[in-house]
Amino acid sequence: MDYILKGGIIVDGTRSKPYKAALVIRDGIIKDITSDEANYEGNTIDVKGKIISPGFIDIHTHSDICYLLPYTPVSKIYQGITTEIVGNCGVSVIPITKESRKATTDYFNGILEVRSTKALTSKNMPEYTKELNNSKLPVNLGVLIGHGTLRGAVVGFDDRRPTTEEMDKMCGMLDYELKNGAFGLSLGLIYPPGNFSDTRELIRLAEILKDNGDILTVHMRNEGNRIFEALDEMLYVARKTGVHLHISHLKLIGKKQWGKSDILLKKIDGARQNGLNITCDQYPYNATSTSLSALVPGWAHGGGTERMLERLVKQNPGLDNDIQSEMENRGGPGCISISGTKGYMTEAEGRNIQQISKLLNLNPVDAIKKVLINTKGNAAAVYHSLNLDDVINIMQKMYISVGSDGYAFSYDPQYTTTNPHPRSFGTFPKFFQMVRENNVMPIEDAVYKVTKLAADTLGITDRGMLLPGKIADITVFDPEKIKDNSTFKNSVAKPSGIEHVFVNGQPVLLSGDIKITRNGKVILKK
Repeated sequence: MDYILKGGIIVDGTRSKPYKAALVIRDGIIKDITSDEANYEGNTIDVKGKIISPGFIDIHTHSDICYLLPYTPVSKIYQGITTEIVGNCGVSVIPITKESRKATTDYFNGILEVRSTKALTSKNMPEYTKELNNSKLPVNLGVLIGHGTLRGAVVGFDDRRPTTEEMDKMCGMLDYELKNGAFGLSLGLIYPPGNFSDTRELIRLAEILKDNGDILTVHMRNEGNRIFEALDEMLYVARKTGVHLHISHLKLIGKKQWGKSDILLKKIDGARQNGLNITCDQYPYNATSTSLSALVPGWAHGGGTERMLERLVKQNPGLDNDIQSEMENRGGPGCISISGTKGYMTEAEGRNIQQISKLLNLNPVDAIKKVLINTKGNAAAVYHSLNLDDVINIMQKMYISVGSDGYAFSYDPQYTTTNPHPRSFGTFPKFFQMVRENNVMPIEDAVYKVTKLAADTLGITDRGMLLPGKIADITVFDPEKIKDNSTFKNSVAKPSGIEHVFVNGQPVLLSGDIKITRNGKVILKK
């Protein structure tokens, strides 16, 4: 069916000034943007006073298996998102080998927040692409290869350097996945086994990316007390190889770093001015979220989750001191809340470590260890450890995209049984809300940051802007009403202000109501 969006305000993604016009969708593409829609026939939708924007691109997500699970994942659609990029933070479902399948499945299901026991079946990009497309996607997906998964498939989950033969094999596997449509490689340098890599290993892999014209994204080794040291490492990799470096969820964790965003941004600006290709993404919240196991030092993860849990059971003052230090760095026991335990320890869900300590009659470090042991490492946490002024300051940079760092969830309580971080339900409305309420930038710049900037960063040329001939991924929203309704205590809430969403020319949301057409597809890097 063809559609005419009539009477709206075109914000085309290029930072051009908004203007009134109708947009015509035909055969899945933008046929015309015109002031004389009477020349066209089709299903006319009155969008007077609303913004007609390119579909939002969520450049940083973890929805790798969400669209393969037995529920309808719609939390991204309600935000106006038409394309997700999965495989971030070094964690992807491919590549796997016969030998690494079980360990990778346990690793993947344990580290991510979605409740799943699904066995991973696809071993490479062609198989994963086929599996996703066969699932009839409601949105588009692009894929990054997770360095942790790649390393696990070749080296395993031990804390050691790869041999020469293993390094060659990792490079060969990465090259294969890139040539079959992956957009690049993601690093998760706080998560095992990616945290076991040294800078030389990263440079070698970055050289493969540079040869293929692909991107290197990174969850840096540290985002708190040693963030500047971690940034220096990645700038060195970019300088040595010329790779396009993309820093994931740029932020400053912990009170000791609050107020230093100007220094951080100046360092990145300087690298860009000196010719390095550096971009970033950010989510608009002053709290982070990841596994509770992030409080456990990297060395204690050697050998995988089972070995980590064995170490937690034993008395080890050094380990306890490391956990105590990281807990304090992230705000202390009152600032760390358990958002989900995948059913293992429901009495901990919704409580902070301070409250759990009292419940269990343990000190905070022992309470953390107890939760991790009882949940077999499957505990997700929210860390209230960011400063809002820094968040807004980082938001103003026009090379920093918006990325949720979240998942495509269902609103059905049968499937979403806890309160995950609100970013999975409200990142993009929250961004526009903060822009509006804090007068951060004009609407055309805000739209650019969630559309064309992300497309340009990834090398996607047929989406991300409103021009005749481009694919009709479209989001229509009310600029005065767009709002995040998700909270940390009640995150499973739909946002306001998103009116219509089209994926590849067909509606998935009309007048705020879901209309799943499963017209999405896997986007391959060309």
